[in-house]
Amino acid sequence: EELSLIFSSKGSKNIKIGRLQQDDKIVAKVRTDDLLSKHFAILGSTGSGKSCTVALVLRAVLDENPDAHIVLFDPHNEYSKSFGDRAAVIGQGQLDLPIWLFDFEETVELLTSKIEDQKREEIEILSDVILKAKHLFDRATNGENGAKKIAAQIKIADMEKDIHRAGAHISLDSPVPYRMRDVTQLINFYMGKLENSGNIAAYKRLVRRIDVLTNDPRYQFVFKNQAAPLSIQHITGQIFRIPVNGKPICILDFSGIPADALNIVVSVVSRLAFEMAMWSNRKIPILLVCEEAHRYIPADRSQGFAATRKSISRIAKEGRKYGVSLGIISQRPSELDPSTLSQCGTIFSMRLSNERDQQFVKAAIPDGAASLLSFLPSLGTAETMVFGESVNLPMRVILHTLEAEFRPHSSSAEFTQLWNSGEVSPSFMDTVFENWRTRSLPSEHIEHPSSHVAASHVASLHPPASHVSGQFAANASAQAGGNTQELRSMMNTAFNKNI
Repeated sequence: EELSLIFSSKGSKNIKIGRLQQDDKIVAKVRTDDLLSKHFAILGSTGSGKSCTVALVLRAVLDENPDAHIVLFDPHNEYSKSFGDRAAVIGQGQLDLPIWLFDFEETVELLTSKIEDQKREEIEILSDVILKAKHLFDRATNGENGAKKIAAQIKIADMEKDIHRAGAHISLDSPVPYRMRDVTQLINFYMGKLENSGNIAAYKRLVRRIDVLTNDPRYQFVFKNQAAPLSIQHITGQIFRIPVNGKPICILDFSGIPADALNIVVSVVSRLAFEMAMWSNRKIPILLVCEEAHRYIPADRSQGFAATRKSISRIAKEGRKYGVSLGIISQRPSELDPSTLSQCGTIFSMRLSNERDQQFVKAAIPDGAASLLSFLPSLGTAETMVFGESVNLPMRVILHTLEAEFRPHSSSAEFTQLWNSGEVSPSFMDTVFENWRTRSLPSEHIEHPSSHVAASHVASLHPPASHVSGQFAANASAQAGGNTQELRSMMNTAFNKNI
């Protein structure tokens, strides 16, 4: 009864995530509003059950909030089956994130050189031609007296005369469509001017870069529908589930997106989420879940990712005011931007063996709970320490077992079984090379490559429920008499209280 009272969350909406390690009769709960409004992080080494925990927590949130708006960044195509028919999965082929939705900083990140001197020259050119390209498209689709014009028929010289008068509402960061064809034509037009004859190299680099990107199938999600762009309502509605239509979570599958573009995609979606919540006057709360966050919010600023760091840092610091929440998921907290991690009000810390990672977690949690981190290296699979705003006191939790059909594709490869299952068939290798050539990963686990051996079931990171209960049954019975006293001692040490 004492433990139940200590960890009770009566009077607040909450989700059930597991049972206390000290007493498996007590359900472990976290307060939903505190979890979401003040951000959260799920941290743990590879193999600790981190991906299953993400799915478990999000499923619990969806069970209680069927009209939620959740976006999950999925770099490895792990979560496509974890939410059943409640998820809209958007892969590279379905993603439409046109370049006109980018702000100027994101556009520069995609189109310009990495060499600083060259980049400065190219930025100066782009700042001029992109603004003019937006005016060209705006005039072509919204001509005077409703008349429709073709952009090619509008003379650039004539457009420059009244550009400020006719389109003063358009800026470099305005979400106004424009065509890359017009950008290229404008660059070529200005490159031919006599006053620019000494700086032709910068113009040529931009034309070449745009030509390469627009013809690269991996970047089609940026340049598709140029002639008839989809509306901003359609694009943002698809990503942020507005309307929900029975699918409150959108999984953005980044497995087929080039590493160079990952920074920009995360930056654009994060910025759009913030602006959507802000301009809706906080009436559309959005949760962004950043799996493998250390890849695009790195602590080392020399790795780049300035646009993404800016967008996510803004949400971490100001999102609570507007209804934008962050879920940071990482196996290497020491490689994460520390300012972002420090803003997470609740931390689920699973097994962490690396001392540097433990120190970064220690820096992010309340001082009184730091002594509890000694448990981190010895935590079992599907076991976590929960600290922070959404729980009364830190607790050690045995997480609920996730049903096999909803477990993420994150189990380890079965080396010995696969190496003893026969030769790889030619037809399987044809599939491998076709996926390699088209840069498309299979959406489901494919059959074993042997021509005569069927694939067996792949073991999950989460052990079966019977195994979990058996694993801790001996400890529970042996420690039954001392559990309450042990927990009192832990709490007294952590918070200098006499419980």
